[in-house]
Amino acid sequence: AQGFVDLRIDLTPDRSMERLENDLSAKRGKSSLSTHLRKNAGLSDVKIALLRETDPTLTLEHLAARIKALPLRLGPAFPITEAISSAGGVALEALDENLMVTSHPGLFLAGEMLDWDAPTGGYLLTASLATGRKSGLAAAQWVKGNPS
Repeated sequence: AQGFVDLRIDLTPDRSMERLENDLSAKRGKSSLSTHLRKNAGLSDVKIALLRETDPTLTLEHLAARIKALPLRLGPAFPITEAISSAGGVALEALDENLMVTSHPGLFLAGEMLDWDAPTGGYLLTASLATGRKSGLAAAQWVKGNPS
């Protein structure tokens, strides 16, 4: 279908398939599937909701494969004449000079994730690109263990 993109997202990039299968094979007992996924696979409620949204009949048999390659289909973008920007976002006071959220080390923000407004005419696009570059470079340094 034109304009659609099919993605596969790994919901547990820090776990190998083998480890995930082993974690999920733990006895469930009387726990709900959601509790089992939270406790044994380390999935958040949002990730569990995504799993249920893409496959309401979740079963343990194929769950690990689904968690490691969750299929998502993105629809086409709206025409540029309908494009909008939003107001609001994370307060600048919650960020350090590298645009990292101080309460969540390793989480860097940019563009419309930030709480600021700009007049139309390219300001938002320019600021989004500039903050994206700054945030991306800072994130790369942070991953290397050398925060600037």
